[in-house]
Amino acid sequence: MNQVAILYPVFVQVLLTFVVYGLLAVSRAQAISKMNRGRGNPDLALGRVEWPEDAVKRAANQRNQFELPVLFYAVTAFALIVAAADFLMVVLAWLFVLTRVLHAAIHIGPNKVRWRSPVFGLGVVVLAIMWLKLFIHVATRGVAA
Repeated sequence: MNQVAILYPVFVQVLLTFVVYGLLAVSRAQAISKMNRGRGNPDLALGRVEWPEDAVKRAANQRNQFELPVLFYAVTAFALIVAAADFLMVVLAWLFVLTRVLHAAIHIGPNKVRWRSPVFGLGVVVLAIMWLKLFIHVATRGVAA
């Protein structure tokens, strides 16, 4: 398998992050247009604004895109460096990204914790398996030349 194949799920994760940023920008722009404050108002810059629920959910999800996915970016980069991006690692990467897309859809949408939590947990488990697989690869084969 071509090692570079692991980058495709990375691209989708990055795209998800930009999509969430876009959704956040739209919801905040709509909220600002309904406020009695101008764009230059210091309350906006200092975070002293009560945002509507959709903007709050999107902001929380946007922050979430820089939590667990950071470990995903690292494991995929290291897998490329040591030639550990085999078929199973790529499948795990796609599975992780699928859990992130589902998590974002639930978080931004109905935001039901009883749905969101198992999806998040599955993503954590998949990511842990990726890290374990990388560790085993490095411990048993060393770094590829």
